[in-house]
Amino acid sequence: MPERFSWVLPQQLAVGSFPRRDTSTFMLRREGITAVLSLTEETERPIPTEIQHSFVWQRVPIPDGFTGGVPTEAQFDRALQILNRWRRKGHVVYVHCLAGVGRSASVCSLYVAQTQNLALMDAIAHVQQQHQYAAPDVNQVQVMQKFLASLTPD
Repeated sequence: MPERFSWVLPQQLAVGSFPRRDTSTFMLRREGITAVLSLTEETERPIPTEIQHSFVWQRVPIPDGFTGGVPTEAQFDRALQILNRWRRKGHVVYVHCLAGVGRSASVCSLYVAQTQNLALMDAIAHVQQQHQYAAPDVNQVQVMQKFLASLTPD
């Protein structure tokens, strides 16, 4: 089981840390997960083959804010396109980064803001209420705000 796993939207969207090789596949399947979105960069850690073979999965590498990385609007856009496509197809999605703190919480907050029609800060608060580890950093929040502003017609 990933060390940090929480439902953001029950039976639709979950968030957490990098899946552990030994027990994560079984646990994710038991929870009903059918798709996994990895936000880690390829140099951080290889995706376990069990995950690759057991789920629909994709990687959208987003730099780790803990090491000073700043995401781009394009990276958030790509992640949300995937989430929206998977949800339309009925997938139950697990979004993870390395620790389940910044990147995955940011993407889930954006998804919640869009799909639940919430202001960004309300969406972040929702994700934090569901996932105590969620803590998007200042740079992530700024890019999320810019991204959402770019979607709003003037």
